[in-house]
Amino acid sequence: MSLRRGLTNILEKRPTDIVIVSALRTPITKALKGGLAHTHPEELLATVLKATLDRTELPAKHVRDVLVGAVLQTLGGQKASAAAVKHVGFPPTCTVNTINRQCSSSAQAMAVLANTINSGAIDCAIAAGTESMSLDYFPHRGIPTRVSPRVGKDSPMQEARDVLMPMGVTSENVASEYGITREEQDKFAFESHRKATEAWEKGWFDDEVVPVEARQITTTEGVNTEDKREEESWTTVTKDDGFRKGLSVEKLGNLKPVFSSTGTTTAGNSSQISDGACATLLMTRSLADSLSLQPIGKYVFSAVMGVPSRIMGIAPAVAVPALLRLTGVDKSEVDVWELNEAFASQSVYCVRELGIDPEKVNPMGGAIALGHPLGATGGRLVATLLNNLKRRGGKIGVLSMCASTGQGYAGMVVRE
Repeated sequence: MSLRRGLTNILEKRPTDIVIVSALRTPITKALKGGLAHTHPEELLATVLKATLDRTELPAKHVRDVLVGAVLQTLGGQKASAAAVKHVGFPPTCTVNTINRQCSSSAQAMAVLANTINSGAIDCAIAAGTESMSLDYFPHRGIPTRVSPRVGKDSPMQEARDVLMPMGVTSENVASEYGITREEQDKFAFESHRKATEAWEKGWFDDEVVPVEARQITTTEGVNTEDKREEESWTTVTKDDGFRKGLSVEKLGNLKPVFSSTGTTTAGNSSQISDGACATLLMTRSLADSLSLQPIGKYVFSAVMGVPSRIMGIAPAVAVPALLRLTGVDKSEVDVWELNEAFASQSVYCVRELGIDPEKVNPMGGAIALGHPLGATGGRLVATLLNNLKRRGGKIGVLSMCASTGQGYAGMVVRE
């Protein structure tokens, strides 16, 4: 993809620009016990895709491809995602694919489609993502149940063994190797919840979140085991349910470490396992103009960098500088940063290592309070980033996240 370096060039508007016309997400709710726990990932995807068409009034015939971030779904999620796309009413001319770059999957979907549009192959596509960790995360918890010992736990290569390491252990590695204290982590987690609570109370998320008609299952116990019945009903879920009002640093400090008895990573200073979906509508500026659609943003560029798997959380501190070098933008020119809060340990490290203003980082909270539905997190960051830029009057935004197996994604967008 050709790139015009420097802030002045990036802010210029050209017919060939890849613009973002819509960036939406569903509510993000707690896995197993949240409002979307019984709603399938393809249902969540269909909901956010339909909302994208309805809100923009874009005829589905213009969308040439839908690329869906999907981490945990059976068969890579392709068939279920294709069913969701066709269920919404997209024509057979619209192709469907899935992508799995772990936590950055739907952000990577945006980058892939932007490059495809830039090549001239298509002019309109949707980068989406969906995840039901309620239905697809357990019992494997993100670790493959079948990996050859020769290339896994018994491999002579340490990196090959480390890619199977539980993510919480990587958080402990970052905390211990880079001197991130428990107090720093709990304070960061508290701020995530405080900011998310304030944002919801003030209605700041309203424009980016679409309601979901969600399945509810009620279990009725009988006198005998065989009398147990499950009844299905439906309710509308309109907001995230992971943030906690009234939380304190002291309460967080009372939680026990999860991955090591002497560690610092707890359920309170880690991202939440969650359910949710997202969709980002991309097209050329010339097509948007011809359809009288008003862009809300412009895609600029993305970078992906690798780091050791055992400390994968440091990856944004490597990917972001690469992105800034490629774009010619100085970090002081970035108005808002959306850094995925996989763990407070790596979040504290990355903010510190990047030397960025904490006041510009995740102004409405992050995954510790809002949740982290793996395949949908990248698109959630895009939606929230553009939302925050508009609310704060900023122009340049950067999103970044670490990803399992030692990868970091960073992307740049401009608010229109």
